[in-house]
Amino acid sequence: MVEFCPECSNLLRRQVIGESKTLVCKCGFQKDLSQNAEDIKNNTKLKEEALNKNLIIVSQADKISVHPIVKKFCPKCTSKDAEAWQEQTRSADEPSTSFFRCVECKHTWREY
Repeated sequence: MVEFCPECSNLLRRQVIGESKTLVCKCGFQKDLSQNAEDIKNNTKLKEEALNKNLIIVSQADKISVHPIVKKFCPKCTSKDAEAWQEQTRSADEPSTSFFRCVECKHTWREY
């Protein structure tokens, strides 16, 4: 993890001074990195609680499709509807590649 000096905003560099690990700045600021097991356990617990509080589980049915639906036959399941989009996969003087994803089975294919 990258940390910056609160006094001068320079990058803090890791150094071992004696037996302890510290982050040191050119301006003289030092931050001790040694933590006991209790502090680490508390920090981990707080982070897990925050993550669980803000976690949103999205099911496959809730996902929003941003691509237009076109009439295209799927080569895998013969469904008639597919999402469509285009990407420039080759040089600029060649046509773009059209991609399709079946609405039913999620099979993806391309056409040049």
